Amino acid sequence: MQEDDSVEDDSAETILVSTIDGRLRALNSLTGEVKWTLQEEPVLRSPSAVKQGFTFLPNPIDGSLYVLKNSSLKKLPFNIPQLVHASPCKGNDGILYAGSKKDVWFGIDPKTGLKMETLSSASADRICPANQKQTIFLGRTEYRVSMFDEKNRGKTWNATFNDYSAHLLPEVNTWPFKHYASSSHGYILTFDKETGEMKWEADLKQPVVALYLLRDDGLHKLPFEVMGKETMENVAKGGRSYNAI
Repeated sequence: MQEDDSVEDDSAETILVSTIDGRLRALNSLTGEVKWTLQEEPVLRSPSAVKQGFTFLPNPIDGSLYVLKNSSLKKLPFNIPQLVHASPCKGNDGILYAGSKKDVWFGIDPKTGLKMETLSSASADRICPANQKQTIFLGRTEYRVSMFDEKNRGKTWNATFNDYSAHLLPEVNTWPFKHYASSSHGYILTFDKETGEMKWEADLKQPVVALYLLRDDGLHKLPFEVMGKETMENVAKGGRSYNAI
């Protein structure tokens, strides 16, 4: 866990940004400055080698799956969490699915990002003396799925998907900002909804998977729109409003 020593505006809230490498970064909502960083497991782990006729490409944002066949991509009608909930099951194409999930809660100090406690069905680990008034609990679900070709036992595919969305609190409808994130980098632009003016930009160097609002009661969903990095950089250089995007 890394902490930034910069002075924080008391009126600012904390945006928690999840990137594909597993890092959770706490950003000042008014300036975009990184307050602290917490390293967790990568959002997605899957094979990098391509198997002809048996290659699946998962989307790290929601766990949706695409199958690569004959050099073309086809989106499957289910995602990794749905497969795990339905397993064991068998598809019409003869693919066998098996899955499991593991839930864990970990408590952090919202000021520093220091992990205080980890709670799961297997164990409870108190890393530091927990102050209940300062500790916020974040829930994470790890989904593991395996696929097997019924006709060819040599064809198998495994993936692990870590997700925080199953434990989210309702979206904050009064949130005054609009966020954009690049599809292949960690570039973020934030605008004022009322004026349309750009408030700040940040480059986290890793693709953004999700944005959350960190409050005393936990994580709230924070919507964002995906955009190409070149378009975002042009907008940032011109200092334009999001109405011009």
